[in-house]
Amino acid sequence: MPSSTLNIVIFSGAGLSTESGILTFRDSNGLWEQHRIEDVASPEGWRRDPALVLEFYAKRYHAQAACLPNPAHHAIARLAARHSVLNITQNIDTLLERAGCSGVWHLHGRIDRQKCEEHHSLGFPGDAGMFTCDFLSAIERPIALGDQCPKCGGQLRPDIVWFGEPVDMREEELGKWVRKADIFIGVGTSAQVYPAAGLLSIFRNTPERFFVDPHPNYDVLDGFTVRTGSASAELPPLIDSLIAR
Repeated sequence: MPSSTLNIVIFSGAGLSTESGILTFRDSNGLWEQHRIEDVASPEGWRRDPALVLEFYAKRYHAQAACLPNPAHHAIARLAARHSVLNITQNIDTLLERAGCSGVWHLHGRIDRQKCEEHHSLGFPGDAGMFTCDFLSAIERPIALGDQCPKCGGQLRPDIVWFGEPVDMREEELGKWVRKADIFIGVGTSAQVYPAAGLLSIFRNTPERFFVDPHPNYDVLDGFTVRTGSASAELPPLIDSLIAR
């Protein structure tokens, strides 16, 4: 990379992929595809009706596979080819990867991966003897009820972080980026779902901070340069201006 390389953190949410056809998590009546969130995105829902959960994510798997990266994804890939970029996303789709990005940190998991229902990432401190499996792999088709973990025989489930499950915030890696980041960009996120929303505060001392969203929450954006509009309309010109420096 050139000597003028910038260290840039990009934190993205559902608004990054909306224009590619990926549905946002909540619609106007609090349902997603006419399902209650707690029925298809919680450990309780999984225990109650795993077949329903797997059917739901099978539809998500096929839907995202049919979508293409939009100009915002491609702009981020261009930036990553020129500067040092840490991509942190709340999205479970792989549109950033398909645009050419590598090493994307998916806070909430990926729709194209599976893990054992006893995977160690699901455990909290104090869950002694529980969640001890380490099986995690890519998938080429949706998971079916009865698909067993090859290591322990447990049911396989999507590699998605559901409500009430721990999020891997990678404190050590975050600390390194907090110290070296030159620019922080938030895009397409409500910045209201924790712990991920805390990133805006964690990077509050970054020299330059930008935020792109059609409906920005100004209450949490003190010190940000805000560009009001969609990701595909507002992010590419912002990124092109950074590349041109």
